[in-house]
Amino acid sequence: MEITKLKTYIQSANINFLLGSGLSQPYLSTLGDIEIWLTELAKDTAISDDVRKVIKASIYKEYFVKVILPNYKPDKENELYKKVIDNYRNFLTIWNEIINKRANRLLSKQVNIYTTNIDTLVENATVKAQVEFNDGFKGSIEQIFEESNFQKSYSKTSLHFHNVSEIPVFNYLKMHGSINWNEKEDVIVNEYALNLINDINDELKSIGNKYFVSSNYLYLMDIMGINNKSRSLSKVSVFDKFLELYEKLIIVNPTKQKFIESVIELHFYELMRMYSNSLEKENSILFVMGFSFADEHIAKITLRAANTNPTLLVVIFAYDDDQEAKYARILKPTPNNNIYIITPSNFKSTNQVDDDTKKKIIEGITYFDLATVNSVFQLINSEIPVNYGR
Repeated sequence: MEITKLKTYIQSANINFLLGSGLSQPYLSTLGDIEIWLTELAKDTAISDDVRKVIKASIYKEYFVKVILPNYKPDKENELYKKVIDNYRNFLTIWNEIINKRANRLLSKQVNIYTTNIDTLVENATVKAQVEFNDGFKGSIEQIFEESNFQKSYSKTSLHFHNVSEIPVFNYLKMHGSINWNEKEDVIVNEYALNLINDINDELKSIGNKYFVSSNYLYLMDIMGINNKSRSLSKVSVFDKFLELYEKLIIVNPTKQKFIESVIELHFYELMRMYSNSLEKENSILFVMGFSFADEHIAKITLRAANTNPTLLVVIFAYDDDQEAKYARILKPTPNNNIYIITPSNFKSTNQVDDDTKKKIIEGITYFDLATVNSVFQLINSEIPVNYGR
């Protein structure tokens, strides 16, 4: 898709993003096949409860060690951490400028960022970006999460003439919960469950590595043999405390059953509903970045909205050219032809420019991570005159 066409859409659209774990690389690992493994585990009725417990505990351990723990105590001097934070900061800064400059004054300046990520990297980046940010929490001493907080708009009043103008605000909606969510008296508060996370980590250390197995479910099935697990079946009770503690975390575990489970938890259900409503709104655009659509429920909601809302535009940045077929298979062509998959190759071929600086940026894109997607957004930003929307 051409940059000029994207600029035109952005000028008159309600802006939404869907961010996946791919954007938090290289500091945090992606989910990879964890969702597939847990889903297959839940469906497989041929294995014993003991085997199921071993595999489940092993997968949970990998998710905790690779995703949760590095975010709970981030090494802020780590170069990979700083790189990811800078990428998120640039993303927020660029879009703050775009929303401020765009021509349509009737549109709300709210930007909805939906994510299944449970990390707090975006929240940390807002400190550097200095933008208005709304994560759904309200309060000063003890912040409480309420979906109604996302309906607020933000304005500033000039000192001399008392002119009121709306300013951009980024709504950050974490559909699968967050590492910094904790439950107190049936409400979610903005607070790390420090004791719980420490207890989980201590429990893992006490169990040690010898009872866990490779978390690759297909490997377990093919190589180890399902009925003769050698080292763990006689000690399955060793996982009980770990599983009990882990499942107290205010996150939705990555399985295709997550939506069924999340209905019980009002907040998860409401955030899914809000995502659906955003896509059903007239003249909306959804940018998808670092998200694989392995989450079956979000894929179905997105595809249904694209089918029923001809004014919706879904723009997917595929990490590389090989990803195009996968996205096309998951999000089948719609009668509205409103799903665009942008790969590095087709982006280059559709954006032939004379400007040497822009040409260098475009030709330098070999894959779409957050840094290179930001360069595309910056090109769009440069196309909008500074005073265009004032």
